[in-house]
Amino acid sequence: MRRRLRTFIAFVTVVGGSSSCATPNSLAALNDQINQAADMMNNLQMNMATIQGSLDSLTLVVQKQDTTIARLANAAGIPIAK
Repeated sequence: MRRRLRTFIAFVTVVGGSSSCATPNSLAALNDQINQAADMMNNLQMNMATIQGSLDSLTLVVQKQDTTIARLANAAGIPIAK
């Protein structure tokens, strides 16, 4: 994913630089903005991975609680609708 992003950044920089008469300062500013956007995307990906890990952990906890409740209800003779 990161390699594709860097390729895209290089492509945008080359196309942007060759298709207009931009100054080196404006190209540098554009490059900085693209790098900042790439960093933000990487941060979002890391946050999504953290959220997914938390969600997976919570799912396991709920499954264990459901099993425990079902066993207790079965031992007490209480029917549970699923």
